[in-house]
Amino acid sequence: MKKLASLFAALALLLALAAPGAAAEAQPQTGRIYLYGETHADPACLAQELEAWEGYYRHLGMRDLFIEVPSYAAAFMNLWMKAEDDAILSRLFEDWEGAAMHSQDVWDFYKAIKERCPETVFHGFDVGHQYNTTGARYLIGLALTGQMGSADWDEAQRVIDQGKQYYQTGDNAYRENAMTENLTRAFEALPMGASIMVITGSAHSNLYAMDYYTGTVPCMANQLRQQYGTALVARNLSAGIDYARAGETAPVTLGGAEYTAVCLGEQDLTALSDQYLSRTYWLIPDSYAAAAALPADGTVLPHTEYISPVETGQVYCLDYLCADGSTVQWFYRADGALWQDIPVTTGFAA
Repeated sequence: MKKLASLFAALALLLALAAPGAAAEAQPQTGRIYLYGETHADPACLAQELEAWEGYYRHLGMRDLFIEVPSYAAAFMNLWMKAEDDAILSRLFEDWEGAAMHSQDVWDFYKAIKERCPETVFHGFDVGHQYNTTGARYLIGLALTGQMGSADWDEAQRVIDQGKQYYQTGDNAYRENAMTENLTRAFEALPMGASIMVITGSAHSNLYAMDYYTGTVPCMANQLRQQYGTALVARNLSAGIDYARAGETAPVTLGGAEYTAVCLGEQDLTALSDQYLSRTYWLIPDSYAAAAALPADGTVLPHTEYISPVETGQVYCLDYLCADGSTVQWFYRADGALWQDIPVTTGFAA
């Protein structure tokens, strides 16, 4: 009971303070979104995320870190950031038992953030996981501090309702859309021009993919790209994919005619190959007729090797950086071909 009372006291402290980085009313955003896709609880991903956040925090003055938890879990984490002990974080980890978040590596990650970046403000954008534990405890704290019917109360109830619907239906397309909505709402509530870092599962981080489980709606990063354009910078740490160059253009020649190629992104291959360091993906719009007239070179590349959905009638160029510092360039056309029942693109000589 004493432990619970201390949590309520800490919650009262949070409610008495204005939420850092939050504006009274949402307004159009011009800040940037630095989105990182991870394998949850993977030490390599967490190390890169910690390095990235320290850089943004120290050199760009950023304070708002968005993580894949419900908003009320992030509110408890903000309480913990101000607390002298780890009681609040310990209770959250109890609630996360059985989930990927329940990991010593994740614990160490957040402890490092508290130590090195103490003014960090967490924002949660997931549906209402642990709504009957963390969510219920947050509502009780609001009730005990006279906050029933407040904006925080309504927001917690909204996210809890999302969690209930998700667990009743198992609808992953619904969750994808809800996560996007939640992130957008929280981002738009920040002061105009504020930039944020987002940590999410790799399945939500592809700028061009549909949702991983149903393939029926654009994944979260794809939806954010459509809304914020080049203000969104994404990296999939699990697959070594970096979208920082997405949208760059370069001239390319096919069959003696010049076209404009558009960069789709880059992939780090050092963990996958001894021969290649990276590859850069380019789309060459309006060039299929020219590519189809060129001879095939006998190679194929499965659709699964691409970092964006492959569309029949499109042409792609892949630039490989080799381990010896040299480069090679290969061209592929999407002509609906199959190899051992696997959809592939066909290599051709440009």
